[in-house]
Amino acid sequence: MIDDTTEAVFYALAAGIIWGVVPSLLKKGMAGSSVSMATLMTQYWSLGTLVAATAWRGEFVAVDWRPFLAFMLTGVAASMGKIFLNLGIDSVGASKSVTVKNSSPLITVLLGWTLLGEQVGWEILAGVAVIVAGVLLLTVTPVEGEGAPNRLVYFMYPLLSSLTFGINPIFKKWGLVDAALPALGTLINHVTSLVFIFTAGPWLGIHARREKLPLQSAVLFGIAGVTEAIASLCTYKALLLAPAVLVAPIWRVSPLITFALSHFTLKALETVTLRDGLAAVLIVAGVWVLSHGA
Repeated sequence: MIDDTTEAVFYALAAGIIWGVVPSLLKKGMAGSSVSMATLMTQYWSLGTLVAATAWRGEFVAVDWRPFLAFMLTGVAASMGKIFLNLGIDSVGASKSVTVKNSSPLITVLLGWTLLGEQVGWEILAGVAVIVAGVLLLTVTPVEGEGAPNRLVYFMYPLLSSLTFGINPIFKKWGLVDAALPALGTLINHVTSLVFIFTAGPWLGIHARREKLPLQSAVLFGIAGVTEAIASLCTYKALLLAPAVLVAPIWRVSPLITFALSHFTLKALETVTLRDGLAAVLIVAGVWVLSHGA
């Protein structure tokens, strides 16, 4: 019989592996479509998967307004993070965008310490330093070419994605403290995300309009949506069993998966360099140190 912490780590790792695969699916799908369609289609498929999961687990029950609000705020943060991530994947590529996005444990650890009262040791500070080194390695070098933006501006969308995804686990944990309903919480999260996309999405360049969608893109977006829903469920299960400062960094191992897949499957769509790989290794190493210090 495994203990709660070990089970939580298992769920967190499963989420990280799944999320490492999704960006490559999206990048290949967006080669024949758009960021808007990628965002909407994955959200539709995620929602359908979560309705089935919530019904199967028997979690369609009434909840108090506090966890409901926390799950809704999780949805807002998740949808903003997803939009920024998809914009980043479209502009700078899957591997680079996911690498920067996965520096989000910095935000999670700081908020978990200050708002949730979770313990933070010296290892946390070491992990923070390694993650920052990885992000700087990827972002501070200017982009080549006349009139090209500073690399920090170039990575604006992945950095914004990192901020919003860093806040996300805190809202999840707040909701689960009052209502231990991971499937229902994930469903409320995704419903709110879809509403947010339809209402605020146009301000962020996401437009819900009818577009011709190639079969390959439709299949890839469908697979991405289902797997994203499963990964989200895994994060809720992990947070139900362990502190956010422990499990949230663990599921950010996904840059290594994304980097490997981008290197071997997206050569025609984006350039992946040794520098990008080193940055991914640094960030994941920092995440590993963070998880051991929590």
